[in-house]
Amino acid sequence: MTLRSDLIPVVDDARELVDDLGLRPYTVAVRTRTWSGGRVGGGTASNADVTLAPRPRVREPSPRLQAAEPGRYEAGDRVVDRISATYTEADLDGDGLSADKERVWLIDGDEYRVVGKPLKRNFEWRVQLRRRTR
Repeated sequence: MTLRSDLIPVVDDARELVDDLGLRPYTVAVRTRTWSGGRVGGGTASNADVTLAPRPRVREPSPRLQAAEPGRYEAGDRVVDRISATYTEADLDGDGLSADKERVWLIDGDEYRVVGKPLKRNFEWRVQLRRRTR
């Protein structure tokens, strides 16, 4: 074990405290949707949701972030960060799923998809999300 891995539960406990104070108002879940027809959109969908805990921070991309990476962000995009480092990249994005599965993010019931790759930092993950159109 490294010091970093030993500190991850401590950081998560601190994030739980922030959540307990009501400072993280959004419920964020990662949904894996499986389609009965053998391909995405074919047949009937069944969902398996994992609610992220402790609750991550959800925000719009800051003007500074938008200026640093022009053209990357669209109106309605969300940045979700302070996601526990106990999750893996495979837990967060849809890469490597079979042809009959898709990964969808839910923020208070609204569906989003991951743009790019989740970014791993020392004690957290950060993802950019874009609202799904139906």
